[in-house]
Amino acid sequence: MTRADPTESWTPRLGDESEPVYRAIARALEADIRAGRLEPGDPLPPQRELAERLGVNFTTVTRAYAEARRRGLITATVGRGTFVAEARARAARVGEAGGQDLSVNAPPVPRWMPGAFRSTVVRIGADAALAHNTLSYASRLGDVEAREAGARWLEGRGLQPSPERIVATAGAQHALSLLLSTLARPGDAVLVEALAYPGLQGAAAAAAVRLVGVDIDDEGVRPDALDAACARHAPKALFCVPTLQNPTTAVMSPGRQRDVIDVARRHSLRIVEDDICGPLFPDATPLAALAPESVVYVGSLSKCVAPGLRTAFVLAPTPDEAARLGAAVRASVLMLSPLPLAVASAWIADGTAQRAAADIRTEAAARGELARRIFGEASVSAPPGSLHAWLRLPSTWTVAAFVAQAQQHGVRVAPADWYLMPAAEGRAPAPPAAVRLSLGAEPDRAQLERALRTVAGILDQPVALRASSL
Repeated sequence: MTRADPTESWTPRLGDESEPVYRAIARALEADIRAGRLEPGDPLPPQRELAERLGVNFTTVTRAYAEARRRGLITATVGRGTFVAEARARAARVGEAGGQDLSVNAPPVPRWMPGAFRSTVVRIGADAALAHNTLSYASRLGDVEAREAGARWLEGRGLQPSPERIVATAGAQHALSLLLSTLARPGDAVLVEALAYPGLQGAAAAAAVRLVGVDIDDEGVRPDALDAACARHAPKALFCVPTLQNPTTAVMSPGRQRDVIDVARRHSLRIVEDDICGPLFPDATPLAALAPESVVYVGSLSKCVAPGLRTAFVLAPTPDEAARLGAAVRASVLMLSPLPLAVASAWIADGTAQRAAADIRTEAAARGELARRIFGEASVSAPPGSLHAWLRLPSTWTVAAFVAQAQQHGVRVAPADWYLMPAAEGRAPAPPAAVRLSLGAEPDRAQLERALRTVAGILDQPVALRASSL
C-alpha cells in the first residue's frame, strides 16, 4: 500500500492466537510500517470497516488503534480519519504515555513512596542474612514471615486470620489463576459476575474452566440469579468483588451479603472474594468475616499500596486448603520473588503499607468527588475510595462511537464489553451503555481533571459531529 493508491485497504496479518487480538493488530501494523509496506501518511481503514473485515468486535479495533497511537504509529483527526504517523512523530512518542489513559486501573502514587522504597531496600541490603536470603532460593525460608505479614495485613480488614490459613502469591491475578485450577477441574463451571475483571477469562482458559456470568445490579451479584445459576450449572465456586466491583463500582450492602452467603451455603458453593480495593472502602465488611467457612479471601497490595510489589495474601477456610494452594504456588513459580515480598513484609510491619493505603484512599475520594462534580451523580458512579468510575452514556451515544470519539481526542476509556462474561442462560448478552474511567492512573488531579472534562465535552457534542466520527 502506498500513498499513490490510498483506496487500497490495509488488512493486518494476525499470527499467535494466544496474543490478545488488539495487540496482534497493533503489532501487525508496526511490522508493516517497519517493512515499508505502510508509509507515513498512508490512510488506515475506518475502525468499523476493519472490525467487519476481521470478524471482531468494534471495540477490539478501537483498542488496537489506541495501542498503536500509544506507540506513536498513527495519528487521527476528527472528520478526516486515521493515518500512519510521520517517522519523527513516531520517534518523539517513544517512552511517552501517548495521550491520557483512563483505561488502566492503577492507584495514584503518593509522593513520599519512592523515597520510602529506596530507604527500605537500603535497610534490607544492610542486613547480611536478609540480603543473602533475598538473592537465594528461599521458598521455604520466606513462608513463615510472609504468612505472618499477611495475617497482620488482613487483620486490618476485620478478619481473624491465623498464619497457617494464609498463602502469599505474586499478586491477585496469580491467586485467582491458581484458585481456578485448584477449586475446579477442566470442564467445570465457575460463576463470575456478568461484568467482571477481564483477566479471569485468560486464567479460566488456561485452567480449561467454564466461566458463567451471573446477573448483577447496583449492589453486585443478584441472589436470585445466583440461586438459578447454581441450580442449572452445579458450579464449583463463585468469584466476585463485593466491594468496589470492577467495573461498576458496586458495593454489597449487609443485607445483600447475607443473601449471597445464604445461597452459597444452601448449594455448598465456595465463594472466592477478591477484595483488591477493600482497604480503600473500610466501612464494608468482607464476606470472609461473615462466613469464614465458605469464603476464600484474596487481599492484594496492588490497588491500595503499589502494583509493582506483586504481593497478595489468600486466606483459606482451612489449613488443609491453604496447604494445597501453597503447593500450587510452588508448582507455578517455585517461590515468590524475595525482594518485593521482603519490602511488602517490612512495610506491613512498620506501618508504611497502612500509611500508603490511607493516602491513596484520601486521594481516590477527592478524585471521585471530581468525577461526580463534572458528570453529575445521576450519570456516574464513583464511591469514595474507588479508583475507577462507571460512566453511563446517554441514549444519543453508542459505546463504540463514544470510545472512538474519546480516542480521537487523545483519551482512552474502557468500554463495558471488555468486561462482559458468558451469560448464565447461554444467550448473547448486550453490554450496558457505559464505560469505565480510571481515576488513579493520571499522576495528578489537574491532569485527571483535563481528561475528565475532555470526556464530558464529548458527551455534549452536537449530533452532526458525533455522526462524522463513525
